[in-house]
Amino acid sequence: MKTKLQAARAARGWSQAELMDAMEDAAERLGTELPSRSSLKTQVSMFENGRRRPGDDYQAIFCEVYHATRFELGLAIETAPSQLDSLPTLPSPRLATPQASPEILDYLKSVFVQHMHAEPLVGPRFLVPAVQSQVPLIEQLCKEASGQARADVLRVGARYSEFLGWLYQDTGDSQAAMLWTNRSLDYAYELDDPALSAYVFQRRSNIAAEAGQAGYAIGLANAALKEEGKIPGDVRAVALRARANSYAILGQGDDCARAIDTARALADATSLDEASLAPYCSVSYIDMEAASCALQLQRPEEAVRTLEASLTQWPAEQQRDRGLCLARLATAYAQLEDVEAAYSAGTQAAAIAQATGSARILAELGRLQSHLGRWRKLVEIAELNRLLGSMKGS
Repeated sequence: MKTKLQAARAARGWSQAELMDAMEDAAERLGTELPSRSSLKTQVSMFENGRRRPGDDYQAIFCEVYHATRFELGLAIETAPSQLDSLPTLPSPRLATPQASPEILDYLKSVFVQHMHAEPLVGPRFLVPAVQSQVPLIEQLCKEASGQARADVLRVGARYSEFLGWLYQDTGDSQAAMLWTNRSLDYAYELDDPALSAYVFQRRSNIAAEAGQAGYAIGLANAALKEEGKIPGDVRAVALRARANSYAILGQGDDCARAIDTARALADATSLDEASLAPYCSVSYIDMEAASCALQLQRPEEAVRTLEASLTQWPAEQQRDRGLCLARLATAYAQLEDVEAAYSAGTQAAAIAQATGSARILAELGRLQSHLGRWRKLVEIAELNRLLGSMKGS
């Protein structure tokens, strides 16, 4: 009797080699490493014969390859039968190849806007599967579309890929973040869109900087600004912010200040809407990033002034970024030995990190812990450390 994994491969008419090709492509998209081809062949045979149950990584790859759930592939742990088990199975229709119609493109665009609105509130954990589920449709549309329809699909694909890169970055997975952001840049290059390319270059710079590669990051920020005259103010502002952050990591305070000042002026002068590539790029956002640079440059007093002022103007819907702002403020307070204020801001940031699953907030709170080491025996600090410890272990 065939297992469900064997049946899924047979339904597609694939050889085992073709399945392994698809698995390798899926693993690259998911940021997962597979063993050598010979070892993979042995594993696949054991999985398909039911002699071994795939682990979580392999389960995710099989679901991606077959566009099916774990239950449909027989990978989920069996539970007690329900009344639904007795219902008849409806016949599966033979699916036509989707076309890049205005209706499908409008659907993808509207779903993307909803994801963008939800992301600052709920964080990346629940959005990654939802956003990634649209990718197979976009890829299929790209295969079939030509002319203006292809340009429209490429633009949608670029936005989805860049957004997935951001979501993975916020989960702390820099490898997957760079993989998806690079894919977005491929789409932008084919479109020959300087603004979109610049935006994606600065996103790559952000990922590299957070991974500790400041030299690489500043090169990517410079690439984003290479055609400065062809890109809108919001994109120039965030690219200058990326450049400033790299300068701060390298200890180049004057260069950092010039980049931040120009970015702030651009953010103040630019009108933003949902069509903007960086609709989040407000003056408050640039100020928060300026404070991050001040922390990098060992200037906590400057960081506190900037962050306290910025928090009074922070939009309620930008909950995740508010948490990052509070975490950085807590670190600045700790550097100034204001333990009570550091504890207060730190606990607020920790609550937002728990709600959103943002690894970036948690990383900043880890930096806070190193500055609070002298006071670790205080009841409040011990409580905060226990909370952060439990979050890192979850």
